[in-house]
Amino acid sequence: MKQIALICGSAALVGMSTMAVADGHEARGRDGEVKIIYWQAPSILNPFLSGGTKDVEAASLVIEPLARYNEKGELVPWLVDSVPTVANGGVSADLTSITWNITPGIMWSDGTPFTSADVKFTYEYCTDPDGGCAQVTKFNGVSSVETPDAQTVVVNFEQQTPFPYGPFVGGESPILQAAQFADCVGAKASECTEENFNPIGTGAYVVDEFRPNDVIVLSANDNYREAGKPAFAKVTFKGGGDAAAAGRSVMETGEYDYAWNLQLAPDVIAQMEAAGKGTPVAGFGPLVERIMLNHTNPDPSLGPDERAVIRPHPFLQDPAVYKALSLAIDRELLVEIGYGKAGKVTCNWVPAPAAVNS
Repeated sequence: MKQIALICGSAALVGMSTMAVADGHEARGRDGEVKIIYWQAPSILNPFLSGGTKDVEAASLVIEPLARYNEKGELVPWLVDSVPTVANGGVSADLTSITWNITPGIMWSDGTPFTSADVKFTYEYCTDPDGGCAQVTKFNGVSSVETPDAQTVVVNFEQQTPFPYGPFVGGESPILQAAQFADCVGAKASECTEENFNPIGTGAYVVDEFRPNDVIVLSANDNYREAGKPAFAKVTFKGGGDAAAAGRSVMETGEYDYAWNLQLAPDVIAQMEAAGKGTPVAGFGPLVERIMLNHTNPDPSLGPDERAVIRPHPFLQDPAVYKALSLAIDRELLVEIGYGKAGKVTCNWVPAPAAVNS
């Protein structure tokens, strides 16, 4: 029996895999169809042409990076044998290069081999100055990408890079198939509708149908590298509407199995839960609601010329004022009213995962 879930905070699609765990001896697609609803509908399946979470997460079912982060914020290998470090020799001692060793035998969904050439192509695709790549900052500081052989990728940096895990890591920096996107480089990138809507991937699913801003239908990838996975034979990924409608479709009508990012009042979610068809799950993430104070002097008597010069605010420079403003804000009440289980009080800019919230 499928677990019905409603996510009322930030969460990743990879959480869907916890609904049914394969042990390697079970049949692929044994759990039938799962229906996902995002009230913000995906519009493209190429994360390099969109920075939207909805697009990145939808695409992550199809195309994958070399490594990614788990729910604890730990970097884990995905299309490689291990995560390169200085200790294991994968990162050079002078911190100017990182070497990735691709796991042998990985296939694209069309049955062709996944190789280092695809990785190098992805770098060239995103860094083309005429391409408008939304994730180009992932490659900041990269001087070159080398491919000594079909299973090895060497990323070289212009200078010492203590954290070399930007390129090809995470859902925003997946690998594109060179053969499919060969004619989509530079100014042609946005014109490749078929490629951007139906990418060939190494992920658990292949695209059967994609109607932008509406619905995506996917089926299990027969060439997926893990036996018995994915558990679901089909995914229907519906988008559009609003948060309340998405919540009701899971919690009250049971039409869908999983909804995400339902920024609704806690009492509204509690009323939906009373229908007995679903379970709300709060996914606490790293996003922080905060008040930013303008430290410049807003006095209108200064005139436009004077205000154009940055002048300190007459009283916001005093630490005592900051402390008073902080004490006047009832954080606990704001979290209770606005976010319920999906929120927590924090004093940190990056409150999650736990490893960085110290």
